[in-house]
Amino acid sequence: MNIVIPGLFVTGVGTDVGKTVVTAGLVRLLQSAEYKVLPVKPVQSGGINNSQGKMDSPDGEVYKKAGAVWDIEKQCPYIFEPACSPHLAAQLSGVELGVVDIADKVRQLEGQATLIAEGAGGIFVPLNDERTMLDLMKELSYPVVLVAGNKLGVINDTLLSIAALKQAGVKIAGVIMTSSAGPEPLEFGMAEDNIRSIESFSGIKVLASIPYISNWNPSEKRCWTEVDRALKKIDLNSFAKN
Repeated sequence: MNIVIPGLFVTGVGTDVGKTVVTAGLVRLLQSAEYKVLPVKPVQSGGINNSQGKMDSPDGEVYKKAGAVWDIEKQCPYIFEPACSPHLAAQLSGVELGVVDIADKVRQLEGQATLIAEGAGGIFVPLNDERTMLDLMKELSYPVVLVAGNKLGVINDTLLSIAALKQAGVKIAGVIMTSSAGPEPLEFGMAEDNIRSIESFSGIKVLASIPYISNWNPSEKRCWTEVDRALKKIDLNSFAKN
């Protein structure tokens, strides 16, 4: 019998750490365990215009190439063209983002599938003049997967993010390490020590570590095979809400 996983929220220690690949990879992991899964991008900035003249989600394109079901109207309720922080992108587009409104759009999909919601940037990315991505995590109350790039400085970045999540009372499912910017730092055994130190100081488990994938191309099966290999070690019990 499958573990009940209503939803997960994927956030990062910052931007460009591989959240989209992790989100797509988790969709694949749960689908392989016979879950019905939908990725959700509640707020997307940096939207692109497609050939039909409609705004499209670059993250959604990655999800689709990973084999996920993607309906932008339902799974990406707020999308803006300016490639900047969501609060600024919304302001420039004449829209006021509200945490409850965003969460309600996500909740409309609950019950249809396990939802994997990908945030924008890190934990304290603003959604408006008063609320941040952390407030959305609290509102949705899904277990949080924290994505961190395995490089010099990641211990500090990750421990700060974990401290903020703990203080907010958010359940942390665990950390997933990535190497999207380049190969893991092997000198001095740094890559392994980063993982060991994060777990030791925070008490939070590093669930998986996705290695550097050269010539990354989401259209190529070999890339997703590498992601699958890394994530298959995850114990799905980590994602249970209680």
